[in-house]
Amino acid sequence: MDGSAFTLKGKLPTLLGDAFLEEVKGKTVLDFGCGEGAEAVEMALAGAERVIGLDIQASLLARARTRAKEAGVEHRCNFCTETSEPADLITSIDAFEHFGEPKLALDAMYGLLRPGGTLVASFGPTWYHPLGGHLFSIFPWAHLMFSEDALIAWRSDFKTDGATKFHETAGGLNRMSIARFERIATESAFKVTTIEAVPIRKLQSIHCKWTREWTTSIVRARLQKPQ
Repeated sequence: MDGSAFTLKGKLPTLLGDAFLEEVKGKTVLDFGCGEGAEAVEMALAGAERVIGLDIQASLLARARTRAKEAGVEHRCNFCTETSEPADLITSIDAFEHFGEPKLALDAMYGLLRPGGTLVASFGPTWYHPLGGHLFSIFPWAHLMFSEDALIAWRSDFKTDGATKFHETAGGLNRMSIARFERIATESAFKVTTIEAVPIRKLQSIHCKWTREWTTSIVRARLQKPQ
């Protein structure tokens, strides 16, 4: 949760495997929900021909542009709030639990992907993870023990943005579960290649299809657009 797991070799190889950065070389990549652009810059440095970072928060995009300039890859990165440029590969990292309309987001990704292209997604913690409430998980599963109203009221003591629901907070929370993501993916126009529920290390011994909502660390998925 604090990012320390990615210190040694970066977020993308840690989440998606060491071979992933080889996959981006020479390609146009769209990072859907790019945030501050760390992964977009990582892919540009790894040899992506062009990286489009897409996000709805202008303040995050400004930081992403600064990050790309400092890394010397600003000429290969474009950070924007909307795009119609087709991509060979789309990444979505730590974003699917934040999209206000995840089904519509997936449909948009499909439309922006070239035929035969791949969507690679990794996200978590999912809603039933001990810390699935993100900021609202004051302690494990606190977001499930207290009502939304109570947690929003607690948040209002130090946040003054006027949010009254989880999805209205900065970044938003859509209560994404593993089962919900699987349903959205299988009902989409994509062909599902893999959807993997990666267990929390300390709970790996009890991780199975019956407990996965409670014992999964992240979800990794690959979806393919037909030729």
